[in-house]
Amino acid sequence: MAGWPAALDSRPTPGPATAAHDRRRSDGVQAQSRRTSRTLRRGYERPVWRDSRAAGRPNAGALIRGTKLPAEGRHFFSWDPERRRSPTPLWRRYATARLIRVLLRVAADYARAHPHAPRLTIGDLSRPRGGEFGARYSPRLLHASHQNGLDVDIYYPRRDRRERAPSAVKDIDLALSQELVDRFVRAGAQFVFVGPNTRLTGPRRIVQAVPRHDNHLHVRLPPG
Repeated sequence: MAGWPAALDSRPTPGPATAAHDRRRSDGVQAQSRRTSRTLRRGYERPVWRDSRAAGRPNAGALIRGTKLPAEGRHFFSWDPERRRSPTPLWRRYATARLIRVLLRVAADYARAHPHAPRLTIGDLSRPRGGEFGARYSPRLLHASHQNGLDVDIYYPRRDRRERAPSAVKDIDLALSQELVDRFVRAGAQFVFVGPNTRLTGPRRIVQAVPRHDNHLHVRLPPG
């Protein structure tokens, strides 16, 4: 917090009554800050739903009135692939409201089925207005898509249950990962891209093995 404005630097030393008032005010501000912090930890931020629309194609499109995914929730947390830590910066967490609802539903259903599993690890979605998301914005992943709010990266759950992205296939809980693939297929995914070395499977027209996806799966919803 910045110091007092320059115009107040020469103010008289406060008397006992004023000092006591200032201490009470400071104590009140700190108490409110603690209450707010506890509320955020307990209740988490909720999405502000907007009438979102995907425009154009996943690799040449835009996002109209994107909905923001909160940094974390009871059943999920966001992961920044560039800084390799949580949470993801705000500007990497926008998508259509439809995709956000699918994510929250899958995360909640998955958590109910596996209460001791780590929370769903959600990576990049789209920028606030969509558009190009390549080397300028994601030099590690070099996204060719993620441009119209219909794409999201989900990091495979780790065998050690740590809440972070896996570094290699040996770190991955393949049984839980396969279940996530199946859940997104049932949720209506148009495509689920998985890593060639994971040997995860599904309907051939939907689940496809592509390079650079050995630590995360890529879900894309159909237009509409």
